[in-house]
Amino acid sequence: MRPWALRAALVFAFAFVLRIAPLALPFDFRGPDTPSYLEPAESLAAGQGFRARDGRPSAVRPPGYPAFAAAVYLVCGGPSDLGLRIAQALLGALAAVAVAATLRGCGPRWSLAGGLLSALDPVAIGQAPFLLREALLLFLVAALLWARVRLGARARFLATCSLGAALVLTHQLYLLLAPSLCAAELWNLRRAHRRRLAGEALRWGAVLLVCASALFLWARRNERVLGRFSLTASSNAAPARELWLTSEYSNAWLSGDRATGFQHLAFAEERRLVEAVGVEEAKRVLLARAWANWRDHPLRSLGRLLRINLWYWLEVPGAVRLAEHPRLAVVRWGLLAFHWPRLVAAFAGVLWLAGGRGPRALRATALGTLAFFALAPSLLYPVPRYLGPACPLLDVLALLGLRTSVLRRSAAA
Repeated sequence: MRPWALRAALVFAFAFVLRIAPLALPFDFRGPDTPSYLEPAESLAAGQGFRARDGRPSAVRPPGYPAFAAAVYLVCGGPSDLGLRIAQALLGALAAVAVAATLRGCGPRWSLAGGLLSALDPVAIGQAPFLLREALLLFLVAALLWARVRLGARARFLATCSLGAALVLTHQLYLLLAPSLCAAELWNLRRAHRRRLAGEALRWGAVLLVCASALFLWARRNERVLGRFSLTASSNAAPARELWLTSEYSNAWLSGDRATGFQHLAFAEERRLVEAVGVEEAKRVLLARAWANWRDHPLRSLGRLLRINLWYWLEVPGAVRLAEHPRLAVVRWGLLAFHWPRLVAAFAGVLWLAGGRGPRALRATALGTLAFFALAPSLLYPVPRYLGPACPLLDVLALLGLRTSVLRRSAAA
């Protein structure tokens, strides 16, 4: 067996065991959103189309994660939470291998170190058992990083189109990833010949067209179900609620501040509006309020937005509450021992890449993907699992930062 294959097998086995281990815990790894994903998955696996449990066509969720779950159910011979969790552990292990493969240009030892760092990543490990779409998104992001850095031009283009479409059909917010990558790539080529620049812009235009077309076709399908052109059939006022909430909240921690109770008041206001005027009109009212906040108090609104996203990136437990379960609170505090040092190392990796060092493909892909994760969810009310799919990127950046530090010390010695 080749040395690279041995390293990949080691990373895969290590990552898989660590992602299977949480299944031994006495905890039900399901969220409030889980049924809305698994009901259409069961219907798809049974050959009955994309339907809810009551037999009606479903448009609550995009089709990516339900289609993945349906494929697992077909392999398992029927709906199986255990089978789905094992499949997600396999995806997590493959994501760790993708991180190692992305870093092969740094040398075999650093490639292995990156893969093991990703395998040990407790935030990524925590995504694997939950029956939510973040485990699939994490794998797709890792695969995209590998494809953009390691594949040849034609294969890279085809992989970007297919993975981009899969990402937007799993979470529509990822439609903004392609423009972010495009901007980073074109900035990298700003001194290149105009013909090369035009060719790259044309390829990214095709990628954007593929991703937008995938969402358009899904929205047209929903139009037949809902009677209106829509990506999802939302029973609440999201994302207008989040846009208003992030510009309106007045306490330093947003949630977890029992003195102000602002989050409780905000959700009560949303319920009042929905009951009074319906979901669509409630969205318009909340969007108008958000726009008024930004128009009349731009600096205050920006400060609030930056503050909530500081908590989002630092993952301060209690800043954005995911669950009331006391054991989860303990786990989240424990994660900081890994997450904060990784953020410091990743910041060093960003500085190294931003300084024009490293392979061009790695530089453009890493910085473009980072810009997406930093900006795309920033206006929304963030919850910790939003950061989960960014784990492969953060692990790559952290490894680059560690490598830079080690090489500098070696040179100084």
